[in-house]
Amino acid sequence: VPACLYIQSDAARHHLSCSQVLRGASSRVDSARARSGSSAGPTAAARRADRQPPSFAQILREQAVRAAGPRPRSLPRRRIDIDFAVLLMRTSYATADELDFMPMDEFQKRQFLLRQDDWESYRQPLPPVKQGDISDPNYFDFMSYCQYATIAAGMRDGRVVFEELIDANGTSVVVARDPALPRDNARLPALLSLRVGDKILDAIAERYPGLAPTVELRPSRAALLEGVKALAQVFEYNNYLLSARLEPSERGFQLSAIAPATVWSQQVLSLRGDLANDFEAKAIAAYLRRCAVDASYTTR
Repeated sequence: VPACLYIQSDAARHHLSCSQVLRGASSRVDSARARSGSSAGPTAAARRADRQPPSFAQILREQAVRAAGPRPRSLPRRRIDIDFAVLLMRTSYATADELDFMPMDEFQKRQFLLRQDDWESYRQPLPPVKQGDISDPNYFDFMSYCQYATIAAGMRDGRVVFEELIDANGTSVVVARDPALPRDNARLPALLSLRVGDKILDAIAERYPGLAPTVELRPSRAALLEGVKALAQVFEYNNYLLSARLEPSERGFQLSAIAPATVWSQQVLSLRGDLANDFEAKAIAAYLRRCAVDASYTTR
């Protein structure tokens, strides 16, 4: 039976919602300095030199979101389990690297610039937030925004062949996108989302064998809902969200995530037209695919 999954992210049950078709990408926190080999980060000239200029319409859209978009709010969120937080961030970074649409040294530079541009305005309305503290959901939220926005920009002007720096000495290699991968950049977000969801689901099965759902081909409706509930509980167990509410509907079910760690960034990314960083939805989507359930997914 086809399933329709509607996922709503609430901040402490207030209507802080975000709408976007399920897709997304991210990277590991603070990878810009680690991969570039410099603690000070790239110079402004170097950062801007290899950036492909976005379209005028995209520039206006991003400026409008900065000026009038949602502001971060202090919510009663617990600290995320550090290993789980790193898993979510690193998985999508590795997947983006696999798809070969931009040099990863350029990704790091773009992310560094975006983080530098938006950090002060983000942290002002919040309690003290320490850079690098990925267990703090406020910092996780901000870095997830930076990572997804950077990958979205890279996908818009993705290249099939490019040079990539691989060390701090300036050594570079020529990278060509695998012929088995799409040449059309518009197809990359869906593929990235699919692979990220599969990797998160695999990691959950490996790390939490007692909590992970059992994959069963074409399960009953009750068994399917139990599997989705089990996945949501893994995210809750690791303090990615406060709680989750699963409600069956006529054509599928609705999952409301209460105060997820990406509640602000999901809204901002949606308004910018970027990739959604709805990790919980990606994992559920992967689970439904493995159960051979034909499904469509929307997050709001």
